[in-house]
Amino acid sequence: MLQIVFGGLMGVSVLYGLMQGKGDQVAAAMLAAAGDAVETALTLSGSFALFCGFMEIGRQPGAVDALARALAPLLLRLFGPGLPEDALGDVTLNLAGNLLGLGNAATPAGLRAARQMGGGERAGNALCLFLVLNASAVQLLPTTVLSLRAAAGSAAPGAVIGPGLIASGIAAAVGVISCKLWEKRP
Repeated sequence: MLQIVFGGLMGVSVLYGLMQGKGDQVAAAMLAAAGDAVETALTLSGSFALFCGFMEIGRQPGAVDALARALAPLLLRLFGPGLPEDALGDVTLNLAGNLLGLGNAATPAGLRAARQMGGGERAGNALCLFLVLNASAVQLLPTTVLSLRAAAGSAAPGAVIGPGLIASGIAAAVGVISCKLWEKRP
């Protein structure tokens, strides 16, 4: 669906530029934007590879299991009986990765956790809550945003930390409360 929307927006923009007689400017802008996209992707790929490596290193020697054991009482209370015990480590890793702003690096653990929580035709309460927490993504350190702002030459790339933490915290709280109220309805 988004491909259709963005494709339509691009098509209308290019058509409008051509109708205005600015075909050269449209072509130059498209080439410049493509170059900027490649440059940004290369800049972000280094930080992405680094943090994916950190997540995998943490997963291998049992650090995730220790973190899962420490957070188990809180997570089991939050998710309730719908959280399979074998999904606890992946849920912990995913939520910890999102908390540190490593959403892309946390995705594989999130997919494994979702597979372990799914299985039926309908999503259970635990899976719905997990998806809500992923969508709200409370971040103590939004590494991707900081990397993008630094790459763009921002004078204060860390200025987004406070507002982002407040906004994502409110989103997560509203999401959890909504899920818990939905669970209790008849």
